[in-house]
Formats: sequence, C-alpha cells, structure tokens
Amino acid sequence: MNSSTQTANTKKQSQPKKAGLIRALWVISYSIVVTGKYCLKTLYFAFFSKKNMRSKVDKILFDWSSRLVRAGRLEWEVEGDLEAQVEEGRRVIIMCNHSSAYDIPLAFTALPGSIRMISKKEMFSIPLLSSAMKAAEILSINRQNRQQAIKDLKIAREKMESGIRIWMFPEGTRSANGEVIPLKKGGIRLAIDTNALIIPVVMQDIYQVLPNKKWLKMRLHQPVKVKVGQAIDCREFDVEHRHELSELVYNSMKRMLEERNS
Repeated sequence: MNSSTQTANTKKQSQPKKAGLIRALWVISYSIVVTGKYCLKTLYFAFFSKKNMRSKVDKILFDWSSRLVRAGRLEWEVEGDLEAQVEEGRRVIIMCNHSSAYDIPLAFTALPGSIRMISKKEMFSIPLLSSAMKAAEILSINRQNRQQAIKDLKIAREKMESGIRIWMFPEGTRSANGEVIPLKKGGIRLAIDTNALIIPVVMQDIYQVLPNKKWLKMRLHQPVKVKVGQAIDCREFDVEHRHELSELVYNSMKRMLEERNS
C-alpha cells in the first residue's frame, strides 16, 4: 500500500440500494457455503501440506473475504498507509470500530500483512469453524480465567513477534448506528502488556451495508471508506495510564469517523 488512497471499486459506481429478499437470502447462503469451503481448505493444508502454512492462510483469508465483499457488492476504498507506519519487528494491534458483519471480510480484503483476529471464545465452540480458526492462528483471550489469560497473552505476544498483526474490535460489541462505543479495557490492556503499536482503523458507513442483526436489510453498492489512523506507541504507557491510552484511541477513531471529505 504505497499511496495514501487505494480504491477497489468498479470504475462506475452504482447507487446504494436495499437488497431484495431473494438477493439477501442468496448472499447469506453463499456466505455460509463459501465459509465452509475455505474452512475445509484450511484444514486440508493443516493436515497434509503444512509448509508455508501462514502464507497459505493469508491467501485463503483474502480469497474468502474478497468473495464475501463482492457478494455484498461493497464499493470501498482505503485512506491512509498502514504499512509505512510499522517498524520492522514491532508488535502490531489493529483496533477497528465494529458496526457490521462485513467489518471482518473487508479488513482481510483491504489491509496488508498477516492479519489475524482476536475472536470471541464462543466462536471456538462451532464445529469445523473452530478447528479451521485454530489452524489459521486466530486467537482468543479468556479474561475470565487468570491462568488461561496469562497463557493466551503469551501466545498473542509470540504471534505478534513472529509477524502476525492482531486485529480486534476494542468496543467489544457492534454499534447499531455506526458511532464508536466506549472501548472495553481488555484490548487496551493487551496492547500495554505486549508493548504493541496500535493502529486505529475505522470503516466509515459500513453499518449501512448490513445493520446489526438485520440480515434482510442489506444494502448493495454501499460506498465504504476504510481509514487508517496515526499509529500509537504503547511503550509510552503503563497500566496506571491505561485510561489515557483508551481515550486516545477512542478519540482517534471517533474523529476519523466524523471527518468527511468536502
């Protein structure tokens, strides 16, 4: 990503419109089938072809997410340069607002590097998906169990040191109206504990693509802008100043969401 703005749209944008019932049901069904297909592909490589597994998973995640983004007919662009802000060897946590089911596939489609999510532990109870997520190095941190949390943090630190960029939603839940919700303490504490570089990212207007828990109110051809903010170095903060760090990340995300090009 060398330029300040990259676009993955068709040359001629269509006007956003609500998807009909048949189209919405098709997208849902297609997304389930495609997700199952790429879960199986991940497990195939994990069992039979482990060489260069991470790069294979990078491609799988990109292919999977790109298909979902195309199915939803998103018209998206990236503003800002993530790659230019990352020093070699630094641990990186990408913190993004959360207001649509399309946040995840668009992240894997639009942003560079070996990105892996921190997922809710409930996702690891779903057959097939849980096995594929583990094989793909998707992480989970159990803050309810101190001993397990310590182990999870150690794994997260090791993954970051090996080149993985952790992607997380610091709000902890989806916003219903696209505005930033006050951040939970877990993500901020993780960033401090690992001396990470936080990259704030927002997806402007993505909540209009698929409102929270409203699958049949999908909008097609919705323009979405992925904004990459200024990196924040967590080596400058300790646990006692976690609230200042949280406010800094929150204000950065809020400002980017509210800014509109004239």
